[in-house]
Amino acid sequence: MSELYLIRHAQASFKSSNYDRLSELGIRQSEILGDYFSQIGILFDAVHSGSMDRQRATAFVCLGRLYSAGEAPVLRTAREFDEYNAHRIIGTLAPVLEEEDPSMADAFANLFTDGQALKKVFEAAMLRWASGQVEIPGVETWTEFKARVRCGIDRVCSKQGRKARIAVFTSGGAICAAMQIALGLSDEVSISLALQIRNASVSTFRHDGETLRLESFNSVAHLELMKEQTLITYR
Repeated sequence: MSELYLIRHAQASFKSSNYDRLSELGIRQSEILGDYFSQIGILFDAVHSGSMDRQRATAFVCLGRLYSAGEAPVLRTAREFDEYNAHRIIGTLAPVLEEEDPSMADAFANLFTDGQALKKVFEAAMLRWASGQVEIPGVETWTEFKARVRCGIDRVCSKQGRKARIAVFTSGGAICAAMQIALGLSDEVSISLALQIRNASVSTFRHDGETLRLESFNSVAHLELMKEQTLITYR
């Protein structure tokens, strides 16, 4: 079986004009992850990431620490592991959600300052999107997104063979999709997982060519060992 490590990108720049770049804390999280893999003897036969800057930067920093004394595998971009367009989904559905529930207006107003407001907005918008009740021009459906992620997983695992250890630096949505594939979760449960997946976390799976099986989910043992609570982030 292939051993698949799905790694969520480290902390991005949540409150800035460009979310798609690592924060200084995100860089440190990536360094700690690379050091941790080195300390426990984890090396990879192949490394992939989505095409987003925050995903690729996490990979480059982590691999730089892991392979500081040797040659790292070539980092290959796999667009199947890009995140869905949450910004576009939320922005498009905002008027509909506010019309149906006037309290959503306050949640949207406090989106970047209140964790509960973010949770309320995110879950409402993503569940509506995942339900297939609305079509957003230029945005893939949840069903299409899951199929894209599944295609990426099958492709990278089949290419490397059944005894390979593969790292994929991606985002929370792709990890949620993988969890649904592995465990048969409902769309609602899968979507709700997105806000629980921590930055620079590691989820591991086994892939036998057909079936994806979960081994571990959302581990940040490498960050917890540092005994600094500020290293544990979600955005």
